[in-house]
Amino acid sequence: MKKLCLIALAVLLLLAAGCQWLPCGGDAPLPTWDAGQTDPATTAAQWATTAPIHTTAAPATTATPVPTTVRSYNGIAEGDVLPGELTFYCECAKCNGKWAGLTADGTVLADLGPEDLPVAGANWLPLQSLVEVGGTIYRIADRGGPGLNRVGRLDIYTPEGHEAALALGRVRGVEVRIVALPGG
Repeated sequence: MKKLCLIALAVLLLLAAGCQWLPCGGDAPLPTWDAGQTDPATTAAQWATTAPIHTTAAPATTATPVPTTVRSYNGIAEGDVLPGELTFYCECAKCNGKWAGLTADGTVLADLGPEDLPVAGANWLPLQSLVEVGGTIYRIADRGGPGLNRVGRLDIYTPEGHEAALALGRVRGVEVRIVALPGG
């Protein structure tokens, strides 16, 4: 009796899932079980090649969005777009004082290559934050004077040297998008 109940339950579950396990039209013969046959692989192959099995496609469902955690820091969240202002610096002692060539997170500026993200300094974001300005993503790797405390203010590292940093000057009215904040 238990076997019969289990078989009935399995059939009901298959039907509830929209499966049609009988051949369509009845024109293809069902495989038969040979009582002397003991090789399950042969039986499986026989079932796989005998009659086409038609199934009714399950209705398309929209996946429920998985809630994502947006990290924030001092009221600034990932995805925020803030008004910003840029200045530029190089690795020299005029720009960095006694920390020339080294960022606050320990990056050696001279070791940065084209495969590395460009770096910037800001006091208002945690180190290793990622920000986008004008289509370029910068990694916050440095700190600076009190001017870098203002939200939106970034100091962009310029590998071309001191004259290039001075020539770039100060750029106001940019948008700074918070791409990622380091999180635990």
